[in-house]
Amino acid sequence: MTLLTDRNIPNRSVALPQSNSTRYGRGQKIFVLITLLFSWILANADRMAMSVSIIPISKEFELDARAAGMVLGSFYISYALMQLMAGWMADRFGSRKVLVFCVACWSVFTSLTGMAGSFAILVAIRLLFGLGEGGFAPASTVTIAEAFPKQERARAKSLIIGATFIGSAIGTGAIAALMQVHGWRFAYHVFGLVGVVVAIVLWFAVKDSSARTRGARPKGLFGQLLRNSLMRKTMFIFFFSNIVYVGLISWMPTFLVKTRDIDILHVGIASSIPYLVAFAALNGVGWLLDKVGEGHDRLFMAVGAAMVIIFLSLMAVATSLPLLMTFWTLSLVGYTAIYGTVFVIPLKHLPDEAVGTASGIINFGGQIAAGIGPVVIGFLINASKGSFAPAFVFLIGSGVCALLISLTWKSKAVRAGEEGA
Repeated sequence: MTLLTDRNIPNRSVALPQSNSTRYGRGQKIFVLITLLFSWILANADRMAMSVSIIPISKEFELDARAAGMVLGSFYISYALMQLMAGWMADRFGSRKVLVFCVACWSVFTSLTGMAGSFAILVAIRLLFGLGEGGFAPASTVTIAEAFPKQERARAKSLIIGATFIGSAIGTGAIAALMQVHGWRFAYHVFGLVGVVVAIVLWFAVKDSSARTRGARPKGLFGQLLRNSLMRKTMFIFFFSNIVYVGLISWMPTFLVKTRDIDILHVGIASSIPYLVAFAALNGVGWLLDKVGEGHDRLFMAVGAAMVIIFLSLMAVATSLPLLMTFWTLSLVGYTAIYGTVFVIPLKHLPDEAVGTASGIINFGGQIAAGIGPVVIGFLINASKGSFAPAFVFLIGSGVCALLISLTWKSKAVRAGEEGA
């Protein structure tokens, strides 16, 4: 199955440079994979830190749920906008320069978060932080395409995006521990310093790739990808599923503190368990996609969405903490089936020179949702005088939308003229 076959890509008369995957030996591929894994862990740890630190920040800055939702969601707006530009840049100039710049940039703004003196400055820093992190996801996908052959890409991609969950576990656990001892501002300075070190290592791990000439990159690729019905559906599936995921991770610490009377340190520890299970599940999804996933993209996404809906519904009515955490974990496992599939689609079914742009488009949809989700939940909690019930209805409804679109996703080749279907 291909979304866009080589004959559908226009203006391919100019030869493309040889794929970098031929220049990476086995040891170098392992080094790249480990470095990307640590970079993704850091990215998501930095991002998740706010879901825990928003509790003392809200107290210090006297923020209500609506304002807290704006702080949580502002990052994702700039993060989403950067996806499109960074995907194009990584396709055009190679991934190394974009990756290193992004890690260094977000590390600076992570550290500056610890210096924020007001709500407005905090939101501004979060927006700039989002610009730094926004380029990393599509650029890292290009690195996978440069370093790995197609038959190994699902496992490689699943491993590094699985760091989303490892980073979430570390972000909630580490910042909770640092905050307990040194306060939330100190924790952000530590995370920023670690990021600078990671950027330096990344420079040596990833091979530089020759910039493609202007004629070598297919003209009209961005528009063609947007006109492709399956690409649009993939983007919207990730849009609705990411509303669920980011909405949960952003508000779960606050939910546990306010409804289960748990202190912030134990919230961080408890929250790390579902993410570790999700990391293992996502790597299982990657293995299955490489081994038996051909033509079964719809099945993976639909089953994942159904699991999200079922276990979210059970979370909403769970009366004990162990049951709540179990349902949360299983909901995340369902999300991994969607998450792993949507980002393997470009790597498996598109020409290498389109991977960054396609990944940026898909992630753009998901991160717009991530910006919307926490803000809407904050408004719903505020409007319902602290009740989380409307928030769960909103999240379940988003899961239903992801399922319905998944059921219309058909694994078939896109023939010339079907792009606008």
